[in-house]
Amino acid sequence: MAEQYVELRFDGVRYAGWQRVEVRESVDDLCATVQLASAGPGIGDDVPMTVNSVVEVLVDGELATTVRADVVGRRVGSDSHAIRFQGRSLGRELVDCQYSKTMNGLKLAEIVKQLGKTFEVPVKIDAETAAVPNFAMQCEQPANALINAARTANLLIYPTADGGIVLTAPTAAPPVATLRYGEHIKAYDVVDEYKLRFSDYVVKSFDYASSEALKGAVKDSGISYFRPMHIVADRHGGSAGACGRRAELERNRRQARAHRIEIEVLGWRHAEGLWAINTQVRVVIPREGIDGVFLIGERAFTLDSQGGSVTHLQLMSRDAFVGNATPSRKKRNAGSRK
Repeated sequence: MAEQYVELRFDGVRYAGWQRVEVRESVDDLCATVQLASAGPGIGDDVPMTVNSVVEVLVDGELATTVRADVVGRRVGSDSHAIRFQGRSLGRELVDCQYSKTMNGLKLAEIVKQLGKTFEVPVKIDAETAAVPNFAMQCEQPANALINAARTANLLIYPTADGGIVLTAPTAAPPVATLRYGEHIKAYDVVDEYKLRFSDYVVKSFDYASSEALKGAVKDSGISYFRPMHIVADRHGGSAGACGRRAELERNRRQARAHRIEIEVLGWRHAEGLWAINTQVRVVIPREGIDGVFLIGERAFTLDSQGGSVTHLQLMSRDAFVGNATPSRKKRNAGSRK
């Protein structure tokens, strides 16, 4: 395998040679995160980066994300130096900032476009969307409002390579690769994170036009004790039916995350390109009874002196993102049988 690398490009300069790397994206976040570090002899040079610098992050020569710096640090000793960089893609402003805005009767796609324009975040719309009767934020983080509205519509909203965000449906495309344990998979975890699940999911909203309280509820039949989660629908519920769909989707997503597969594969690429979120992969692990197709919900490229270049993939059933009932754990481990 050829040596793989990460390079930063900004303000007409390039920085490569990073010895520790993590570039992470998730379908549950609006911004990618980047953490890099390197060390060497001598006192080194300062990194000529400013608070306004827009940084392209190339992974193995291909644009993976576009970020602004959160932290740039330099440590200097008598005969050595170290540099660390932490950044997030341009959608971080939607995550960090608190903002007030009211928009009535606009389609979700138009709402996303308007907020993207306000915060100078590129936006791509790849789905048909319905009108949102009342979209309102009062000193709130736009990211939370957008993610909740997207979930209500059974859509995903996540970061893109240009630093922006995309609003789209969970992919139904064929798997980009087949990964077999003992052949492609370096290591895997089958994770049971029971704390993510609740017995009752109740989503509440309010219809200001009719002055009517709205509520949707659904149970997790696998939890035999009382462990409720009540969610305020951020005034985007729209109807009792929408609240019910949001409750069902919350349950299904949590069931999927509570019982998921995490795998490590050598390198950062498959045959068609870099590993990416919201793509599907077939996984075969005979000893676990797993032979099925899963959606990549989270992906991290890492590099260090011990493990070399590795891709970490968090996989779950696509049903978790489209509002379908989540299958039993036995069937979920099998995925979609080939």
